[in-house]
Amino acid sequence: MSGPERSCSLKNHREKTHRQQLSCSTTVKDYDIIIVGGGSAGLTAAKFAKTFQKSVAIIESSKLGGDCTWTGCVPSKTLLAEAKHIWNWKKMNEKYGVDIVDSSLNEKIINDVKKQIDENREQIYKADDSPEVLKSLGIDTISGKAFLLDKRKVEVSLNDSGEKCELNAKFGILLATGATPKNLAKKIHGIDSVPYWTYENVWDRFFDASKEKRENRRVIVVGGGPIGVELSQALFRLGSSVTIVARSPRLLPMAEEEASLELQLALEEEGLNILCGNSVVSVCQIESTGGKKSISVTLDSNEVIQGDHILVATGRAPNTRNMGLEAIGVQIDSKSGGIRVNRHLETSIKGIFAAGDCTGDRQFTHYAGFQGAIAARNILLPLKDPGVLDEVPSTVFTDPEVASLGLTEDAARRRYGNNNVSVASRKLFSVDRSVCEQTQKFGFIKIVYHLKTNQILGA
Repeated sequence: MSGPERSCSLKNHREKTHRQQLSCSTTVKDYDIIIVGGGSAGLTAAKFAKTFQKSVAIIESSKLGGDCTWTGCVPSKTLLAEAKHIWNWKKMNEKYGVDIVDSSLNEKIINDVKKQIDENREQIYKADDSPEVLKSLGIDTISGKAFLLDKRKVEVSLNDSGEKCELNAKFGILLATGATPKNLAKKIHGIDSVPYWTYENVWDRFFDASKEKRENRRVIVVGGGPIGVELSQALFRLGSSVTIVARSPRLLPMAEEEASLELQLALEEEGLNILCGNSVVSVCQIESTGGKKSISVTLDSNEVIQGDHILVATGRAPNTRNMGLEAIGVQIDSKSGGIRVNRHLETSIKGIFAAGDCTGDRQFTHYAGFQGAIAARNILLPLKDPGVLDEVPSTVFTDPEVASLGLTEDAARRRYGNNNVSVASRKLFSVDRSVCEQTQKFGFIKIVYHLKTNQILGA
């Protein structure tokens, strides 16, 4: 697959970034800590390291801010919020008999949502992630591709000139290179022959389609994890028909089973079509007599479904290649594909640490930021703190949301024994405020606790 589509505004960002970032000479530049990757983990680490008055360099090959600012948290949460506003507005109009069938209005809505996404990304980038912000903190930013020469030296191929420079780390190097959509060419026959969407390029391809192609779109979403269900609901609420195809027997397979089933009921009532326990085996593009192209998807059950677009949301793979890691002895985990680290986030090479999605651990922005700070602290200070947690709180921002902390009921019973675990739960529709607002037909609160000690094990 070629790289993600980029809008003109993002290209301008990159051009400005090149002019504003530090240029390297051929001489070696020395820093206390060198950070490879300018996403959540890398930026948090850099800012945290400066609180110790250390010299910091951060190397980024694409755009500072990483997935969170440009293709993940910021655009997706903006999309979800805007889609929810529009959905509620449509439901209220239906309730009071107001006819809002107007193609020009739908076009304006789509354009306004895209504008809000771009404005939010721009605002957060300028406030938190830009080279100017980092420079004001005393952090040097270098735009280029990093290649590790040894446990202290990094060679950088500069994006703007192609020249190379060398950086030397006094205390250590932190790898925070993130992750990208998994390549499914070996698992789904023909996927590379169709213009499929991912969480990286959907922000351009969904919104930049012509007016005629925006109406009555049929979107097939492959994947029932957090990215798949969030984008599915948002695109449906913006006027597309959506079918989710999930290999797992239920949506959000890592979540509490009761929550997964409740979310599926809510999405199906809205109008989404959900096919769990199905795998996509092949994809092809077909053309009708009128010249309109569509996508045909064949499942392992031999069922064939058709749509206008396909969004692949089957997970993300850690970025570990073409950095010289294995050549210097940095071990890669064969199962997760991530950089192998110990509980203090140090790799197999002393002095080289890794944090965030590139480790193959759970992929959450807040967890990456936490690990970035811990890794920087462990590099710069003599005592070490653990950076790998047993339990990480998380939220899937669908409507209703699915938030969790600690163990699921099933996991708690396996760990402590069936007779030592109990639960307390309440449906949200029985809560007084929900009754008054008439907003929570679905959803519940559930607490898992130890029966003898009353310790809360999960919620």
